[in-house]
Amino acid sequence: MCGIAGIVSLGGVDPSGLMEMTHAVAYRGPNGFGFAYASQNCTETPEIIHNENKFPGMQRPVVGFGSRRLAILDTSSAGNMPMISDDGHYCIVFNGEIYNYKEIRQELQQRGHRFRTGTDTEVILHSYQEWGEECLKRFNGMWGFALWDQSKQILFCARDRFGVKPFYYASHNGSFYFGSEIKQILIASSMSREANSGAVSNFLEWGLVDNSSETFFKNVFQLPGGCWLKLDVTSPLCPRIGRFWDLRIEPMPERPVADTIEEFRHKFETSVKLRLRSDVPVGVSLSGGLDSSSVLCQAKQIAPEIELQSFSACFDEQALDERSYVSTVLSSTGGIGHEVFPQAGPFWKTIETMIYHHDEPILGTSAFAQWSVMKEARRCGVPVMLGGQGADESLCGYQKYFYFYLMQLVRETDKRFFREAASWIFGGSNFYWTADSVARYIPGLIRSPLSLTGRVGTVEFHKDYKDSNADLGAMNGVAARQKTDLIRTSIPALLHHEDRNSMAHSVETRLPFLDYELVEFAVNCPTSLKLQGGWSKWMLRTALKGTLPETIRLRKTKLGFDAPDSAWVRAGLRNGHSELCDTPKLRMNRFMDEVRFARECKNFVHRFPAALPSAAIFRAISLELWARAYSVS
Repeated sequence: MCGIAGIVSLGGVDPSGLMEMTHAVAYRGPNGFGFAYASQNCTETPEIIHNENKFPGMQRPVVGFGSRRLAILDTSSAGNMPMISDDGHYCIVFNGEIYNYKEIRQELQQRGHRFRTGTDTEVILHSYQEWGEECLKRFNGMWGFALWDQSKQILFCARDRFGVKPFYYASHNGSFYFGSEIKQILIASSMSREANSGAVSNFLEWGLVDNSSETFFKNVFQLPGGCWLKLDVTSPLCPRIGRFWDLRIEPMPERPVADTIEEFRHKFETSVKLRLRSDVPVGVSLSGGLDSSSVLCQAKQIAPEIELQSFSACFDEQALDERSYVSTVLSSTGGIGHEVFPQAGPFWKTIETMIYHHDEPILGTSAFAQWSVMKEARRCGVPVMLGGQGADESLCGYQKYFYFYLMQLVRETDKRFFREAASWIFGGSNFYWTADSVARYIPGLIRSPLSLTGRVGTVEFHKDYKDSNADLGAMNGVAARQKTDLIRTSIPALLHHEDRNSMAHSVETRLPFLDYELVEFAVNCPTSLKLQGGWSKWMLRTALKGTLPETIRLRKTKLGFDAPDSAWVRAGLRNGHSELCDTPKLRMNRFMDEVRFARECKNFVHRFPAALPSAAIFRAISLELWARAYSVS
């Protein structure tokens, strides 16, 4: 797990700029750093340097790589990056983990390849040597990497299927830049920091982040999950992008339910087992909910000898207090638990720092709960954390899926509609809903009073984007909607927060429920195995009978990584950011009207009946604080 950086410039790479953009994310890799430089001479071996005071000896390098390393596998110096192949033809910087690297390594050894390290980085190098870009289809993991092919003069970059690990890029003044974070590109390129209107609109109106290749910064892009990027330096620097994977909706043939459940159980067990591979301690983010509890209990069943510490965000508010469930899981597994108690005061003192690490506006106060958990994990010396992210989207854990399922049964004139509707209404899972989350699924005319751009936006901005549509409805069935959530609307935003909150504290997170083979299987399973008799995630609950404590397995309440939003936002507006209620001079006045924004903040603080929901008002605040933190125009 690392932070990567790179510059391609036919006029020559500036080593000082490359070093600055590399060290800007030192927290992503505290265990070492390195640089690599390559020329347009196809026979000249790239130069590797592990000294920030030393410039390359070669004349006018056209490619520069930078790396900050968080050592997880083979923690010796042999695993340092940038890493170069034995023949000098290939050089790589890599951020992530290839979980099935041992199996791929064994296959490559049988084909005659020799290895000098125990890293997955070297496995990527040899895989590219053997299979070219087709190697991506063999990897099971999370990654953002850049590989330089010296003989062909081609930069080859790729991002994992779901985009668990970030990869940003931009072209500016004839040079190409890439990095793990946007700030690296802004530092090295000196490009203007102009807000992207489309991203701002999607964020304010729909709460969407990372839902396309565009970012909040105009002309800075992210490589979508499941895609590769190629840059040929023998011609003008124009990147080509292609897709190596897509989540296909292919309903499976009819088969015995028991067989499907058993296959799911096996795939989940395999996913967790792969993600336990580490040469450093591994812990678990434990909320007490079904997903994170499943990960911890399955991990202890696989490797009972491993001490898995857990870390939980806890709240004294009764509606958010899950400590009894956490205690049940720890009693069952014999694990060591750590509790953190996020509070409003520390959150508002930390928010500027969080926004700096996120590079873009933060969606909600719950991000601080995860931030606090990762900070505690690092303090306790646990640099790898397993989490339950992805289960809700792949196994239909959200309330909305019941609506979509019932609509699907109506379209198909399926008689199960009446039974399922009754089961859900009278005995279904209980969820915590907010007005803001419900509003996303209400037709535009009805939800108009809750439109954030309509309430705080300038007249011009709202006019330009009032008819925007995020396609958040039922679509062509539950599976199709799951795909949208996994690829575009839900998981990308959650992964953005997951990566930044963890890497800010030099912690790597691994997500068993986002194993691509598990997701492909779960999404294409019959919906009746995911939603049944009022139960969400029925297949997971059934598969882990005997592994999970019954109190957890049969739990119907769902909170997620929530925080007391309303109280926290109100506290922020009353204290550290009270000036927002007094018609301030907004940096985002191209999008938000200063008078209307201040009025809505006041209405929220004074609890006016028609005030905006806390999540909506926070998005507007977050956008303005982001603009201030990054001097965005």
